[in-house]
Amino acid sequence: MRTIVYIAHPDVTKSSSHQFLLSSGQANTEVVYVDLNQDYQANNRRFDSQAERERLMKFDRIIFQFQLYWYQAPAIMKIWLDAILDTEDYHATFQQSLRGKQLGLVVIAGVKAEHYQAGGREGRTLSELLSPYELLARHFGMDYLMPFTVHQFHYLDETQKFSLMMRYACFLETGEASSFRSLQYYILNKLENLSDDELELSATDQLLMDMFINELQDQADDLDELTDINEAW
Repeated sequence: MRTIVYIAHPDVTKSSSHQFLLSSGQANTEVVYVDLNQDYQANNRRFDSQAERERLMKFDRIIFQFQLYWYQAPAIMKIWLDAILDTEDYHATFQQSLRGKQLGLVVIAGVKAEHYQAGGREGRTLSELLSPYELLARHFGMDYLMPFTVHQFHYLDETQKFSLMMRYACFLETGEASSFRSLQYYILNKLENLSDDELELSATDQLLMDMFINELQDQADDLDELTDINEAW
């Protein structure tokens, strides 16, 4: 499944959170990134609607990545959506081509997750704030993915950033935002597909690596078994 990520930000080069996610995605996946603001400026402050639609049709999973600005995406996201969804000139074939594709969101928020809930400081959940994208997906017959959210990036330590890197890569390649089982199997798949040349391990280290992978596999199998038993009840 081919994935494209549209980044909506006034200047991605000045955003440490976007730079981290961008580097993580490029290092661990084969997704295609598009900097909307950069494209917009390079094309005389406009989007080529037909070219944008043709590019979009080549991908199966479409992800919008942005930081919340006053409870919504940056303006460039709306400009792009208006350009490609303009009802005056887009054809039914384009609308039909979106059916069955996946639409996902990567949302960066500067406040704690618990603030976005009923009774919290913001008084609304992120699901409520992001509901227009769910409606957009429904309108075009797309599968709406559970949003991948990043809260208070600047306060994350190195261990938390490593976890974020793996969860983000898993989301880009599988569409799963919060499933621990999916993350387990994603990491297992990555480890098993590493070639000996990439790792350059000694015989002893290779044996330890194999034991580590087998242990992860056993834990994943145990979790599957427990989950199946729980679902049976």
